[in-house]
Amino acid sequence: MITGNQIKHSSSFGSESVGGYTEESFEEGQLTESEDHHFDVAAECRFPEKVDVKEEKTNICEIKKRENSKYLGLLSSTLVESSMPLPSLKGHPDENCKLPQPWRNDFKVTDKPSAHLPLNSTAHKEWKMERNSLSYLPVSKTALPTGYCNIYFNTVRGCWRRNCWYLHVPKQGDEKFCMEIIQKLVSTVNINLLQRAVQIFTNYYRRVPPGIHYDPEVQRTLLLSLLNRPLLQDVFLVLNIGAIVKILIFFQPSVEIFVKVFECVATTGLKKAVPNLVDIFCKLVEAGMILQPQHVDYIIKLLNDMQASESEISVILAMKTRLHSQESKKNWLYDLDLAIAEIEHCKERADWIKLGTLYINIRMGCENLTDLKRFSTCVADALTKDSKDERSVVPFCEFAETVGQDPNHNGVDKNLLGRIGISVIFSYHKYKQWMKGKKVLDKLHKMQIDFTTLKGLAGSESLAPRCQVVNVAVEIFLESGSLDGAIWVLKESEWIINTSLWPCDRMDVLNRHNLLCTIASEALKKSLYRQAFEVLQNLPGLQEPQDALDVSQYSALFNQLLDSCIENNSLGMSSSVVDFMILKNIPINFSFFRGLITALGRSCFWLRARSHYKSALSLGIYPPLEGNLYRKILHIPSYMSEIEMLLATEIFMVSNASNIQSPGGSSQTFQIVLKRCEEDKLRSKDDYRAATERLMLAVRISTPKLFIKHMTVNAAMEQVYILDHFAALKWLKENMKWAGKVWLFQ
Repeated sequence: MITGNQIKHSSSFGSESVGGYTEESFEEGQLTESEDHHFDVAAECRFPEKVDVKEEKTNICEIKKRENSKYLGLLSSTLVESSMPLPSLKGHPDENCKLPQPWRNDFKVTDKPSAHLPLNSTAHKEWKMERNSLSYLPVSKTALPTGYCNIYFNTVRGCWRRNCWYLHVPKQGDEKFCMEIIQKLVSTVNINLLQRAVQIFTNYYRRVPPGIHYDPEVQRTLLLSLLNRPLLQDVFLVLNIGAIVKILIFFQPSVEIFVKVFECVATTGLKKAVPNLVDIFCKLVEAGMILQPQHVDYIIKLLNDMQASESEISVILAMKTRLHSQESKKNWLYDLDLAIAEIEHCKERADWIKLGTLYINIRMGCENLTDLKRFSTCVADALTKDSKDERSVVPFCEFAETVGQDPNHNGVDKNLLGRIGISVIFSYHKYKQWMKGKKVLDKLHKMQIDFTTLKGLAGSESLAPRCQVVNVAVEIFLESGSLDGAIWVLKESEWIINTSLWPCDRMDVLNRHNLLCTIASEALKKSLYRQAFEVLQNLPGLQEPQDALDVSQYSALFNQLLDSCIENNSLGMSSSVVDFMILKNIPINFSFFRGLITALGRSCFWLRARSHYKSALSLGIYPPLEGNLYRKILHIPSYMSEIEMLLATEIFMVSNASNIQSPGGSSQTFQIVLKRCEEDKLRSKDDYRAATERLMLAVRISTPKLFIKHMTVNAAMEQVYILDHFAALKWLKENMKWAGKVWLFQ
């Protein structure tokens, strides 16, 4: 039983609960406070004041019995309609704009209508019908990528689990899915689903910058839907997030949309929303949105009607003065045909500094991004006029230097300069002007323009996939003698070749293969083993396996690198190369592998030597280990080095440790047979004699030393030795702790 006096109203804008009491939850058999599934609004989007609501006496609540007879539901009292002011919108969105956690970004369908709707009977009936609708969205069910929550994305109520195992926010690389699901949610008539679309949009673009699948029309539709409800709080949130992550570079809301936002604020009398709205207005103007004087006058009129502060109106007046100065220049700056004719004059006089100044003026006065792109295309054509010229002058560098010195240089300029640069380097690549192409690439790098994510403005380069753009840049660096530049471009592009996000054709993959092989060869000539290994690791198919790829084709390249590393005693790099080849099933040259094991042992890197010896056993380089385990005879091929012989003897002793350490072990005989190989028949007797000397050396370098005694010569004319029992027993006593783990248990 609740009385009207007990009802306290929250000051949070957009809360689903009416009053201080929260929705009952029967999860896990406990009554818990319901989660607030609306957005945590930024500091500027909260009410500083409490809301007064008329109190009325409540009716006696009907007690509902549940199956377990443990919980009681309370029917809230009938509340009188009340107007609720919007929050004060102050502060910076980066600091205070909070979004819910992934498991909380949902809107529960409760027994109370949303606070965004007026509490009248008609709206309540519509809400009741909506609540009782099917659990799936009123449009076709969306097929989700792996790992996403089907309940959250495909039901009206959404996911109610506190800790959901599945994703509620699209991950990086799934921008296309993000756009599709937002468009689907916006197309419904459900307020909660519309707010869920806002939630997905803000959560995604707060972490990931806009990519190639970003659709400005989807954001425009989302804003219009929010304005038509009207859900001004969510409108501010979308605009603020857009300003934070620089979406305004790609999308600028139309003047009509923004003016409509002012109208909605003025109509509802939300004076406390004005500071945040003015702040968004300034950001849009800074991002390049052009308003006519009549639009600014109308906005000032609306602010006067709301009795806005003088400081807020003065900000708009300052922007009006700035826009007016730009408008006064527009008559002679923004005549596109005249500007294009001026480009031809700059081209004839080779005055690239003036061309840069012309670009800056056009950029300031241009309102249409399509016209600016058309102008930039003409600039690119002018800058490539000397592609066949052997002179060392590079027009693009002077042009880009002039544009970069402009204080209003912004992200749009970087984007266009990068695209112009791509057109220029493609032209230089076509005519094999390698040094000029390198100068263009150096300039783009100096201006911090990531050209590998852009396309050219016209021609084939406007359709070139990312892999092709990177290939062209790499080839220019290689042909101009800059190996470091070629490797830098590959690293900058994250070695990307063919992915679902950046698809390319087979010819691009083949070109990348050839370029990487060339770079690896050049790196080996300069003894740059680490760079060569990094390049070979990123050959097509090694990082992202392809079904039809035969990795054996890379065997010669990796074995060449392995041989060079061993010859130059770069044992650490050699060890890493062998590990990678084994991991990727790339065939290893047995002699190189054995040479590495021997070199590691002679350099006292016993841990790595033993590890590689075990790998070599599994690859069949040495006789099978099973033939020596728990046998009293060890067969050692005569071709083995002293290091390999010692490692084989260690395995022999560890596998027979129980017999050697038994009380009667001294009475047992453990033999070592130095096997003659097929190759020995073609060799002189001195080779086999050298093998016996290596065997004697192997037991001497052991710690502690081992001893063997010559026993006999068998029928195959092979030397047979006996392992001294007491030396073996002493070796096991000192080394069994680590040797057992190395040779038996791993």
